[in-house]
Amino acid sequence: MAATSGSGGGGFLLLLVVFYVLFALPVWGTYQKAQPQGDPAWAAFVPIYNFIVLLRVAGRPKTWAWFLLLGLIPYVGSLALLVISIIVLNDVSKSFGHGGGFTVGLVLLSIIFWFILWLGKSQYLGPKGPAAMANSYGGGYPPPGYPQSGGYGQPGAGYPPPPPPGAGYPPPPPPPGSGYPPPPPPPGVGFPPPPQPGTAYPPPPPAPQTGQPMPGMTPPPPPPNAPPPPPPSGPGALPPEAPPPPE
Repeated sequence: MAATSGSGGGGFLLLLVVFYVLFALPVWGTYQKAQPQGDPAWAAFVPIYNFIVLLRVAGRPKTWAWFLLLGLIPYVGSLALLVISIIVLNDVSKSFGHGGGFTVGLVLLSIIFWFILWLGKSQYLGPKGPAAMANSYGGGYPPPGYPQSGGYGQPGAGYPPPPPPGAGYPPPPPPPGSGYPPPPPPPGVGFPPPPQPGTAYPPPPPAPQTGQPMPGMTPPPPPPNAPPPPPPSGPGALPPEAPPPPE
């Protein structure tokens, strides 16, 4: 009877070891894909240490490893630890480019979806947890897979490139009364365009003849001792008087 119970206990222990290795194997392969955050990958086979590496892959602070002590508290502690695990697994899912549906698979069908992360086409995009995102915006180095951004004018920096020399904006005009002449207007502003070759222009108006007043002007009075003007000629005009005969 004792031999039977001993063999049964050894078989159960062996079954637990096989199940643990079967679960840790895809986690080990996933840690290899999540380098350098998943380093060392063999930590997947070490209890507690595998959770610390998982926090780094997900982008959560390693101090969250203290939440494992919640498992020692009956009922409430186990429920709180389950909530923490779901949050971390959701960050792992986002770090590999998946959404909430994949998180549900990691929670309910853990071994299968860990194998999908390991052997599937999922690529590690970097830790997506709040801690990693805060470091990326706080001046730290971006995680692997993030687009590298350069300085001013570099691609991905978010700033426009500096203008080339001599291509700046024109200076503002001087205020009135400053004593400086206004800047010349740009070409084509306020002036007629230059004539094109072969363009015909209308001839200028003819100049008035000498002695005739220009249109719209009153003729000047005749000078003294000037001969009288000739009588008008035309139909109905009187003939000129003959000059008196000499005596």
